[in-house]
Amino acid sequence: MWLLASLLCLTPLQAHIDCMYVVGITGENFTFPVQIDQKIVETVWKKNKDIVAEWEEQNKPTYFDPLRNRSVLMENGSLTIFNLEKDDAGTYMLQYWDSVKDHYLDFELDVLDSLPEPNITCSISGDELLLNCTARFQGSLTYAWKLSNKPHSYQNQELFIPQKHVGTTTKATCIIKFSQTERSSGISLIQCLPEEKGTTKLGTGRRTAHINNPVNGSGEHDQLFSGNNQQQPNSGGAAFSHAVHDTNEEPKKDTALSEDDNALKDKQIVKNCVNQKGKCLFYGAVRCC
Repeated sequence: MWLLASLLCLTPLQAHIDCMYVVGITGENFTFPVQIDQKIVETVWKKNKDIVAEWEEQNKPTYFDPLRNRSVLMENGSLTIFNLEKDDAGTYMLQYWDSVKDHYLDFELDVLDSLPEPNITCSISGDELLLNCTARFQGSLTYAWKLSNKPHSYQNQELFIPQKHVGTTTKATCIIKFSQTERSSGISLIQCLPEEKGTTKLGTGRRTAHINNPVNGSGEHDQLFSGNNQQQPNSGGAAFSHAVHDTNEEPKKDTALSEDDNALKDKQIVKNCVNQKGKCLFYGAVRCC
């Protein structure tokens, strides 16, 4: 990214030649604005009189400190510096030969701080909401606003919005731009509404969260907990009742078994009586003669 301005540069070999003032931003990539129509045979870039990059036809470019491993020189003469640093600021000169004569282009590069995120403030002005966007930066910025419920943008540092057009989900984004670099930040407009209106809408959310959060011990949570306690005795009672029912059935089975056993014993006694050959004997409650 760059900005142009016409300056007067002085070089050791040539006096009073035009110089372009260009601006880059720390951390961004920067390309010197070179426009050359004729074919270039040889190019040399210098910074403050020291060669930083050079190229000859049919050869690869050669780079020197401080641009070694962080720049690229194209065949059309343009030079790009990657990850711009404050120390990259200075006077640069491009010298190129088109097989007929030498040509010179001079640039004064200024490196500014990184573009910050914009700061948004809001206030009430009558029935309207006033948004203001600011950013501390050395260069001249352009401002634009974008609303989540509107398709177009607004080119201004301030923005007035009727309160009746502010919904619970409406968001505003401020975009600042310097050259080709942009930064933005956003805000939910519900935060900017008057306290009585904002409290009503936000308060509903807080109450809902309070109800749904069992840690807060809300009424619904307490009621839900009591309901579980009431169900536990019912299930326990059902289990106990079932157990009592089984216990009552057990003796009936035992009684039936006892009667069968006694019948078998009586049959055995009668059989024994027959084998005793007329002798009178007692086998339990049975008398044999």
